[in-house]
Amino acid sequence: MHAGPRHGRFGSSSLIWLTVAVCALGMGCSTASNGGLGPDTTGAGGTAATATGGASATGSGGSIDPLDAGSNNPTGGTLGADASSGGGGTTGTGGFKGTGGSTVSGAAGMPGGGATTGAGGSGSGAGGTTGAGGKSSGTGGTTGYGGSKASGGSSGTGSGGVTGTGGVTGTGGATGTGGATGTGGGATGGFCPSGAIFCADFEEASGVPLNDPVGMATFEDPNEPGATFGGAAAVMDLDASGGAFDGNQSLRIDPSSGVSVRTLVVAVPATFWVRLYIKSDMAIGQPNHNSFFGAGTDPVYSMGNYVELSEQNGCVLLNKNGMLYPTGTTCGINGALSANSWHCMTAEFDGTTGNVHVFSGATQIINAAAWTPAAEAFNSFSFGYFAYNPNGATVWYDDVVISAGPLSCP
Repeated sequence: MHAGPRHGRFGSSSLIWLTVAVCALGMGCSTASNGGLGPDTTGAGGTAATATGGASATGSGGSIDPLDAGSNNPTGGTLGADASSGGGGTTGTGGFKGTGGSTVSGAAGMPGGGATTGAGGSGSGAGGTTGAGGKSSGTGGTTGYGGSKASGGSSGTGSGGVTGTGGVTGTGGATGTGGATGTGGGATGGFCPSGAIFCADFEEASGVPLNDPVGMATFEDPNEPGATFGGAAAVMDLDASGGAFDGNQSLRIDPSSGVSVRTLVVAVPATFWVRLYIKSDMAIGQPNHNSFFGAGTDPVYSMGNYVELSEQNGCVLLNKNGMLYPTGTTCGINGALSANSWHCMTAEFDGTTGNVHVFSGATQIINAAAWTPAAEAFNSFSFGYFAYNPNGATVWYDDVVISAGPLSCP
């Protein structure tokens, strides 16, 4: 039988034979025999692909649909074979990559391990250990033992007690009272009181007293040019012959054959006290006027106003340029002092009030209160021998003290 075209189309018998031929050739037999089941096969591929791959195979399988329409176009079979491209659906196997998605899910699960962060909470718990720091503060409380130092204060009190022992040293000061004995005994060095203006015991090797122990004096003899203190032309000198009142030496004024004023002069304030030891080889209280010591307004007696302790009329009295105190020619308690004996004498000269008080030992022999001739601005004290009427007497002095405060004989 001739199988030709009918009206340009294949008949149903022709289609059957074509199908047999294709099967014989082994090309997509299963697909052809299934006819409408072809898409299922492809659908199986979709199952493998789980989703995306199946969709791709189904699309390709769909291109076979014209064959179901009964197309007589032989090339349409080729299109059926193209359905084998449904094998491309196998590419859907790439859907296995979806498994990779499972991996992603697994990774997502990993953050669950982040729960380990909870362990961080434990770290905070460890922070609680800081509470132990509170114990350290408690230890600081131990500093309270510093209060024990208050006991140290008690020690201070004890030390104060020791100072009390020092007070015993004050008792030692009583030894100073013993020093007063020096004043009475006239011991060397003990005769000079604290605060004295001038003290001289004449124990120097030579020369006039110079800060030995206190103050300085100058030698004055204006009427005898060339006269000196010590040396070949000496009219006054240190005497070590053994006749001193205290110590080894005293001051000696040699006798004069003419008028002379041989003195040592010390600077003084307007009011002062003097104490000295004096001796003469003649009684101090001769008939004629001579003087022994006095207060004046100039170091040179002839240039100043002097109130002198003098001898006259057989008495001891004051003489200021011929003005006498006491007045008269009769002596009382102010009679002459014995020769060749040491006499302690004290005197106060107050140039402000004119008071002059003189003692021999403890006896006051002159009391010139507010005596006008004695109101002078004194600045000098002179002692030696004013020989206005020379009589050949030798005079000695020892332990002379001048002070701004009261002095007395022992």
